[in-house]
Amino acid sequence: MSGKKTYSILMPPPNLTGEPHVGHVMQHLIMDTIARQKRAEGYDVLFQPGVDHAGIQFEGTLNKILAKEGLSKEKLGREEWLKRAWRFKEEIYKSFHNTWKMMNISANWEKEVFTLDPRVQKAVFEEFKTFFDDDLLYKGAYIVQWCPKDGTAIEDVEMEYQEKKEVLYFIKYKVENDQEHITVATARPETISADVAVAIYPNHPKFKKLVGQNAQNPFTGKLIPIIEDERVQKDFGTGALKITPGHDLLDYEIGKTHNLQILHSVGKDGRITNLDPDLAGLKVEEARKKAAEKLKNLGFIEKEEEYVHFVPVCERCGTIVEPLISTEWFVKMQALKEKGLKNIDKINFVPNSYLKTIREWMQNAHDWSISRSLWWGHRIPVWYCALCNHLHEVGKNKDMIVSFEEPEKSCDTCKKKEWVQDEQILDTWFSSGLWPLATLGFPDDKESIKKYFPWDFEISAPEIKFLWIARMIMISSYIKNEIPFYNMFFHGTLRDSEGRKFSKSLGNGLYGQEFVERWGADALRTALLSYSAPGRDGRLSKQILDERCKNFRNFGTKIRNIAKFVLDLKPKISPKNSDFSHEEDQEVLKKLEEVENEVKKHFESFELHLALEKIYNFIWHEFADLYIEKSKKRRGNAQKCLEEVLKRSIALLAPFMPDTARDLLQKIQYN
Repeated sequence: MSGKKTYSILMPPPNLTGEPHVGHVMQHLIMDTIARQKRAEGYDVLFQPGVDHAGIQFEGTLNKILAKEGLSKEKLGREEWLKRAWRFKEEIYKSFHNTWKMMNISANWEKEVFTLDPRVQKAVFEEFKTFFDDDLLYKGAYIVQWCPKDGTAIEDVEMEYQEKKEVLYFIKYKVENDQEHITVATARPETISADVAVAIYPNHPKFKKLVGQNAQNPFTGKLIPIIEDERVQKDFGTGALKITPGHDLLDYEIGKTHNLQILHSVGKDGRITNLDPDLAGLKVEEARKKAAEKLKNLGFIEKEEEYVHFVPVCERCGTIVEPLISTEWFVKMQALKEKGLKNIDKINFVPNSYLKTIREWMQNAHDWSISRSLWWGHRIPVWYCALCNHLHEVGKNKDMIVSFEEPEKSCDTCKKKEWVQDEQILDTWFSSGLWPLATLGFPDDKESIKKYFPWDFEISAPEIKFLWIARMIMISSYIKNEIPFYNMFFHGTLRDSEGRKFSKSLGNGLYGQEFVERWGADALRTALLSYSAPGRDGRLSKQILDERCKNFRNFGTKIRNIAKFVLDLKPKISPKNSDFSHEEDQEVLKKLEEVENEVKKHFESFELHLALEKIYNFIWHEFADLYIEKSKKRRGNAQKCLEEVLKRSIALLAPFMPDTARDLLQKIQYN
């Protein structure tokens, strides 16, 4: 076993969705530069690569391809669909390796991990079983955020919010005695058929007297109670709220308190259900317009107002998210939060402001919905008796078995062996949250875990700080009572010239190959690393990146020309007094030592952009423009110093421009 000190770098597994754009490349270059520097300092470095199966995104992309062939999941069936999925995985998997190879990423490729590898499956099963045995898991019908396009539940942190201008309808609900009405403001008239109550805030000056009476549902004619609840906002609409527990989280909570029925007017396909025969089958937007027309014709609309609010959409596909009731698996978060919060202060966050942000999110995190109605991912390792077990809810289901493979025992109730596995898969973040341990062979490879865990360095874009970073902290803390990493670096996001993220749908992505072909890998490496300031976003266009690459290509040419001058054009015989004693030699060596110390400090604080700037300025200006020009007057005497400064300058540059450094070091070797 090596006696060297270890340094471990954990690659965030990029999603299996195609060629990485330059933002992804910058992230991998930051890790690679640190890995190369640590090796140069004598560390035994583990730079662990891997790729994530990207459940929702991957499945959505494949299903689009299948649709063009006239195929679907339903037509193929689970087994055949998964065969196609694995073939598709191999096709797009190549793009990652092509990009990594092109950029000279020096990871430990022999240790590469895919999140659906058997050893990761074993680790995820161990995680699930630990949570199950510790009574942290439950299954049941609860309100979740549902993406109709992806056909699965998603988490709050997987949503984005888009500003939308809509109509706020003020709708009259007749009170039971038919002498009065109560007016409710809503932007969702299409869900009226699922209304089960009208709620007002306590002591409402106009409607207080109606509490305890019934109102008539405008669409179904059913009588629904008028109730009082402190959660109703005084300053929204009329202070009266239509309660639809099946389609709104607040309504769901109010419904639980008042024991109200749950009805669904919108299904998981994003269309109106048979609960409203007049609107059945229509998409939500179309149903909204038709519902408004219906209300007008019935004389139930008191007035309309323009309403601007933020609508939740799925971050992956942009579809408006529908809150609805679905039977899902959940993790109780209290124990995980407590463990994570106990350990979080041991981590060095860069920038440090993220510590407070993540701590606050963890303090307020609600139970985590971990099941997804997909096929691409880790299938939930729970088996039910197909003959006698229909409850399928934890705590009510004695014939439920947690097992990696189909159970060999018979059902305790019917004594038969007819087991079926849970149809759902685990949320991608459930497996990714275990990434720091799964990559090291948890639970079996105790030696690797002891040697490299916690990881020394982890990196991430800020947008997944809750989805991934917080969950890694909580899961590692719960399972190992240890932080997953010592240093957590958040890089900024590279955006286009308009400030938008790079995306295939916008067609604004910049990809590495064309820049490497034009300027070389080292030029692109350094151009992107100049944007690597912690937490600071950068804006890029093709023109700007071309200019930066050209500048660093010229820089590479500059140091090659310096090497040519120092090595190829050196005097045939160097004087004996070439001993660094000249004032000019001492001055440049002193400046070089200062730069070396400054670069070391910048590496320690992960300010690679500043380290690169120091190296660039020293080589181009202090070394080439000043010292070399002066040395020409006393070339023989300065030769030894020229070679020393060149060698040490190349060593500084090597983590940033490895191709250039390798060529020049070989040149030094043969001179």
